[in-house]
Amino acid sequence: MRTRKETTPSDPRFGVGVQVHVVEPVTQTGDDWVGEPTGVIVGTGAASLRSVSLPASGTSSWLVAFDEPQFRRDGRGPFEQANIEQALLVAAEPISEV
Repeated sequence: MRTRKETTPSDPRFGVGVQVHVVEPVTQTGDDWVGEPTGVIVGTGAASLRSVSLPASGTSSWLVAFDEPQFRRDGRGPFEQANIEQALLVAAEPISEV
């Protein structure tokens, strides 16, 4: 018997250990990240009001550890990691083995 719901990524390119960069959203806010920071996914994102109030559709955010501390557009920071919506992440191309 399962007592806890297991989430699966909605896109197989995303998961723990994947290198990503954060794209800027179409409509900018103070919560955006300056530039397009890079990092590595280190875990699934925390539940948000959005994920609680809408039907479950797999993981919609990831915990990203940045390559270097990052600042929000409104000046908050520095942050070493953050929960970021998958829609704002682009997975790095895999490195081919030689």
